[in-house]
Amino acid sequence: MDKVMDIQSVGHRVRRLRLASGLGQVELADRIGIASGTVSMIETGALPLPQAHIGPLAQTLGVTEAYLLRSRAEPVTTRPLLRAYADAPKKLVDTLSSDIVTAIEAIEDLSLKRVPDSLLYYDEDLNDDDAIERFAAEVRTRARLSGHEIIDSAIRTAERLGCLVLPMDSELGRHLGMSMRVDDVPVLRVSRSSLNQEHAVPGDRQRFTVAHELGHLVLHHASPQPANPAAATKMEREAHRFASAFLAPGDAVVDDLAALGGRVTLSNLASLKQKWGLSIKAFVVRFQQLGVIDDDQARSLYKQISARKWNKQEPIAVANESAVWVQRAIAKQFPGSADLVGDAAQRSGLDRRYFHTWMDWSPEASSSADLVSLAAVRERKRAGSAKSRTVGR
Repeated sequence: MDKVMDIQSVGHRVRRLRLASGLGQVELADRIGIASGTVSMIETGALPLPQAHIGPLAQTLGVTEAYLLRSRAEPVTTRPLLRAYADAPKKLVDTLSSDIVTAIEAIEDLSLKRVPDSLLYYDEDLNDDDAIERFAAEVRTRARLSGHEIIDSAIRTAERLGCLVLPMDSELGRHLGMSMRVDDVPVLRVSRSSLNQEHAVPGDRQRFTVAHELGHLVLHHASPQPANPAAATKMEREAHRFASAFLAPGDAVVDDLAALGGRVTLSNLASLKQKWGLSIKAFVVRFQQLGVIDDDQARSLYKQISARKWNKQEPIAVANESAVWVQRAIAKQFPGSADLVGDAAQRSGLDRRYFHTWMDWSPEASSSADLVSLAAVRERKRAGSAKSRTVGR
């Protein structure tokens, strides 16, 4: 490969690693002692990386010199579908997107065996809600779920379908997740919870976010970026419809409601939440979608929810989830390792912090001791030891 292509490749890599590190050009220039304009010229391939600055730059970006200087084309990526980029700071979107590309490159460098992409891709009318419902059922079948089977972990279901799922340390504006493709890899980024209750992410909301972003991947794979707020809102509604049907199949939840007496009350919705891991408010929407209740009944339920101050914190906590594929794949590549992160970092040429970013769900995933995992609830039910909860009507 000629020298010009080498310069361009290094420049692209510098830019991507700078963004993944959350650094601006001026900040990076200050750290390595060059002009910010020089950083810009390096990133665009207009100027070779000065030899004297290779070491400091690699150290600042958390990579080896060999990683920084190697020649490799950057992968093709899609832009995340977000409701409103005004709600999502561009710098944070760029950081997360660039970090995802770095993760994909590390997976290739470590020869980790990925789960094949087995997602189905929607090719019918996006205005047809019934078609989206049927399609969600087909995706469930592809994930080896029966029609009435509860999804114990939405994140691990996405992993089984071939998605790379990585944690996100904070909300992306008002978004709890984002999705994109990097070459042939579907990727989800999902907020983990926080020890600070002000920013805690309820497990049911996290599950819905996973299903919602999965909906974007399968429904909007061929869609252009929304041209205006109305188009963005329409895409969000379509992904919401998919997520609802994916997590709470219509026939199954209608049957469960019938077994509870058939009335859509807060008590019955709380029981359904405990079983399916979908929030009470989301179940109000779900039964509207299914024609079980009308708009007036929904408004009445929302007023009751507000009166009980459930808008911020509903009863019956659902545990947060975590991904497992990255850690398990690295463990298979380094059998018997006493330091998986260290071994992966050394072989890939990346600092340990990158792998912590991609693997670290646990410190903030369970911020309360009373969170009850869905799997545990169902196990106790099967053992006949579960006690029913009484929720005010």
